[in-house]
Amino acid sequence: MSLLYYNYPMNDTLTIRLGEQLAHALHAEAQQTGLPKGEIARQALAARLQRGGGLSVMRRYAGAMRGPADLSTNKAYRRQWGKKRA
Repeated sequence: MSLLYYNYPMNDTLTIRLGEQLAHALHAEAQQTGLPKGEIARQALAARLQRGGGLSVMRRYAGAMRGPADLSTNKAYRRQWGKKRA
């Protein structure tokens, strides 16, 4: 069994519900590595947050479209939805 020593305090608690497949995979990983499930979850969460997640890639495209800023106010523009452009 491995011993874990943290250089920083653990102040927050997170409770999550896992589906059957994810719970089984986490249990298998814990048995294979000898790490507690919580440590595996912490490492996975830290890795995900360090790479910024998938949405950060889309930030540069947010709001990058042609047309009126508020589509709900321009009925003429809405009539063109679904029509093929030339």
